[in-house]
Amino acid sequence: MLDETKKQFTPNATPTSGDASARASVHILGFSTSNYDAMIKFFRDFGFTVAENPHGDQLVPFFEHGRAARVQRNDFEFQLEESESADARACFNLFLTDYPDADIEKVKALGYTCDYESFGHTHTFRTPDGGTLVL
Repeated sequence: MLDETKKQFTPNATPTSGDASARASVHILGFSTSNYDAMIKFFRDFGFTVAENPHGDQLVPFFEHGRAARVQRNDFEFQLEESESADARACFNLFLTDYPDADIEKVKALGYTCDYESFGHTHTFRTPDGGTLVL
């Protein structure tokens, strides 16, 4: 906690007011990829908000030295960064429950192939880095 009056940083400190709403924690979820352009296109095509090279409220880039973007959908947000390593892959898996069927048809029309599972009424798409997006 940064105490502005003392200009002192105290790790793991809690606010003295006892008000739980005054407590805050910050987590940054970041992924590095050597396939940056394809991943950015993928997320935009699937309706994520992508802010490349964001300024002001974010450290960019955080891990790497290339380009970076803040990728967001509703409350879920992460940072995607271009890696200098040729084999870096952001092959994480996402499961979104609020994706309309009409939007699924739009991304299929863009050429993305998917596997459909009738039991759970899910559509699984592969990301350019090898992860999966299940809708």
